[in-house]
Amino acid sequence: MNENKVESFMSWVALLYVASLVLALPLHGALRLTEILAPLMAWQCFRRRAELQSALRKMPLAPLALAWCWMILVTAVHCLQRTGGCYDLAVFGYMGLVFLFFRFTPLPSRQVCGWTAAALLGVVFAGYLLTKFIPVQGTCLEGLLYGDRHFAQLDPNVLVTRYQFLFDNPNLLGGSFVLPVLLALPVLEKRLSQASWKGFNMIAALTFLGILPLLATASKLSVMTFGLLAGTFATSTLLAPLKPRALATVAIVAFGTLCLTTVWFRTYPAIRKAPWVDFQHRGNYSVHQEIYGRILLEGGAGGLLFGYGATDLHRLYPEYVDREKILGILKPYGFDSELECFCTFMDPHCEYLNTVSFFGVPALLGILAFVFLLMRQAFQKRDLPALLFLVGVLFSCFWEDVGSKRYLWCALGIVAGRLAEPQNMRE
Repeated sequence: MNENKVESFMSWVALLYVASLVLALPLHGALRLTEILAPLMAWQCFRRRAELQSALRKMPLAPLALAWCWMILVTAVHCLQRTGGCYDLAVFGYMGLVFLFFRFTPLPSRQVCGWTAAALLGVVFAGYLLTKFIPVQGTCLEGLLYGDRHFAQLDPNVLVTRYQFLFDNPNLLGGSFVLPVLLALPVLEKRLSQASWKGFNMIAALTFLGILPLLATASKLSVMTFGLLAGTFATSTLLAPLKPRALATVAIVAFGTLCLTTVWFRTYPAIRKAPWVDFQHRGNYSVHQEIYGRILLEGGAGGLLFGYGATDLHRLYPEYVDREKILGILKPYGFDSELECFCTFMDPHCEYLNTVSFFGVPALLGILAFVFLLMRQAFQKRDLPALLFLVGVLFSCFWEDVGSKRYLWCALGIVAGRLAEPQNMRE
């Protein structure tokens, strides 16, 4: 098999990986069908090792490589102290493989990716329509919807039932939705650049229909997809008099800030009247985020540098619990029955705290430097979709442990590859 045929084959492997991620095809337990492609992805990285090694020594990948090296050192320290194992390092290692594979493996042609995106979005939309026109409760289709038993205890609110497709949680669909949009992006950009007002309106209408399932997830992770779409529509010359690039940037920052407000402060559905926010009281995510923050700030330089092993975190977490305070935060959300869980141990639901707590500040700084360098690259190339997507990533890290999510590193790999391309190859 010659080199061109191998590269073509790997492009189809990349497309198959994206499709299986979006369709949430299971394998066993937490494993997805995507994992059967991991050996091929590792082989591709080995084949491209010279190019890969060269890129890891240069910007913007060098800080990411340094972060991985620091994680290896920290894991060795935790293992020697018998306070942790290699599980978290293995997860980040796999995420690194996903990123590098998509960074150095071009996807198939624009047309193939466009049709694949349309098919994936069509399947997700078909599931959404089923939940709207067919009573799915009590049937085999019930799993398409997520019912929040905590919010159900409150007065009627729109967050009781959310669309999750074939995922276990609507937030997983909300994050993975960025992948078919990335596949469709080159076609969407080309169509918008050539569209009349009639064509523009038709594209906008179809796009709105396509993201209805995303809206039905009510997931804050949608900020990443909205960043891609806002940046893409803002490049249309038809909108030039409205200064759309500035408007799109303000809109995504505003939406991200709104989402962040719901994390830090008590908001809907705990409050169901305007302005739907109480800045005097904290949101339910703040319970575990504050505990992790105190562990890190009060644990000394060693904790900030090297983080903590899983055993140490399970031991330290209950020491920072204030049951009365936590109950006061949870009760308005209907989560008071989960008090013991919140007081025993929970993940931080914040990638910044998650990375520092396991691997220390140097690892987080390396990852942030990588993201900011990608943002600078996107700014220099005037690639607004990529830039606003990365802004969405930074916001999402405030309320989700996205560092361990396949869809994020897959998307980052595709975006990094896009930014590494010469401008004329995308036009």
